[in-house]
Amino acid sequence: MANSLKAAGGVLCALLGAAFWAAPAQAGLFPENAFSDEARGLTAAQFLKVPPSARFAALGGAGLALRGPDAFFLNPAGSAGLPSGGRAVAASYELLLEGASRTGLVFSDSARAGVFSGGLIYHGASPGERLDGAGAGSGSEVQAYDLAAAAGWARSFRSFDVGLNLKYIKSALAGETGASAALDAGFIFKDRDSRTELAVAARNFGPPLKLGSERDPLPFELGGGLRWKYVPEFSLLMEGRLPADHAPYLAFAGEYALPYSGASGMFLRGGMNFKNYDDHGFMGAFAGGFGLYFGGFSLDYAFSPYGELGAAHRMTAGWAWGAPAKPVKKKAAASGARVPRLAVSPFSAGKGVTETEAAVVRNLTESELVKAGRYKLVERSKLDFILAEKRLAYAGLAANSSAAELARLSGAELAVFGSVSKRRTGYYITGRLVDAASGEILISETVEAPEDYLFRDAARRLAAALSRR
Repeated sequence: MANSLKAAGGVLCALLGAAFWAAPAQAGLFPENAFSDEARGLTAAQFLKVPPSARFAALGGAGLALRGPDAFFLNPAGSAGLPSGGRAVAASYELLLEGASRTGLVFSDSARAGVFSGGLIYHGASPGERLDGAGAGSGSEVQAYDLAAAAGWARSFRSFDVGLNLKYIKSALAGETGASAALDAGFIFKDRDSRTELAVAARNFGPPLKLGSERDPLPFELGGGLRWKYVPEFSLLMEGRLPADHAPYLAFAGEYALPYSGASGMFLRGGMNFKNYDDHGFMGAFAGGFGLYFGGFSLDYAFSPYGELGAAHRMTAGWAWGAPAKPVKKKAAASGARVPRLAVSPFSAGKGVTETEAAVVRNLTESELVKAGRYKLVERSKLDFILAEKRLAYAGLAANSSAAELARLSGAELAVFGSVSKRRTGYYITGRLVDAASGEILISETVEAPEDYLFRDAARRLAAALSRR
């Protein structure tokens, strides 16, 4: 599946690149000698090149396959990750080089037709400061600023997410003002097991911005990236970018999650951007930062060195709310309905699997079923007691009959039993939900874990499937 995603992404990148390159140079969409170092400094609206987000800055500018409201200005498809009925806001402030600063704001609202977002970027040498047009503190004072206001739509489908943004751009300098418009578009292709995701995005595609007598193209960029969940808590990002005013470059990054509890924790982030290496040397290539989250609130910080020029500091605060709570346990309690009791039977170990590994999978699956809130699980101590007393009674019984009998003896209406086997490509974990009264198998699901350290992620997917009843 991952290979097919990569192939699809490669084809899409090629098609997008061909389409954009086919635009006549006379239209001014791209600078002279576009997509090479000879085009440096030949584009307008430079403030659009880097999206206002501490998270992406800490990753060295990578993050095309990541989701969140702050993805709005990087890859609009990332906005599609907002749960149905939810709302989110993200505000960023950046203290840049030589006293410059930038502020970003994004609001997203999820509806049945998709996620609708609006965003604003304001950039100035000193926000709100009026600069002397003569540069010597005399003469008429004028404002110098850059502004972008955007509206967008994104939607999540089974195998991919898609997003589109339309931006209005305005710049003012030394009494002159100019405006333009630009389009952003992006896709995130999802692998079946959610371990690998491929993203492509095109940003800042639009007519040139005319400021005074100068008419310069926008800083268009085409990018593609891969996100690989090495383990559930650690993601590796590998991206390639094709900017109109620079030679193509690569970026590599990693994001590591350290959960404190179910709804709080922190992220550690770091990245290397080869464009910054070319521009600012070895010490300017790296970036790092961290993020904190508490329920729906998040706070991110990034430190970005620029070699001899100094360093930039960025902070982003976010808040998400309004997504409907879905755990059945809470709904049943509110309505007075009885939550079904569930017993989890030991998982059998197939060829190449130890009893310890099967027990670990059973424990993880039971833990994830508790988190899902769909059932009330029988206490493990009670199960262990019954297993010890009735071990011989189960000899010769089919697995589903054994699980159903175990559920009846422990006072449960349902039971889960399963098996763990190993093949050339990894571990295959099968779980089945059985009715205690009839012995009928209600749900059967098989998930794959390429390595044993991915058991938790596999158990999470298995528990989700067994909780759909």
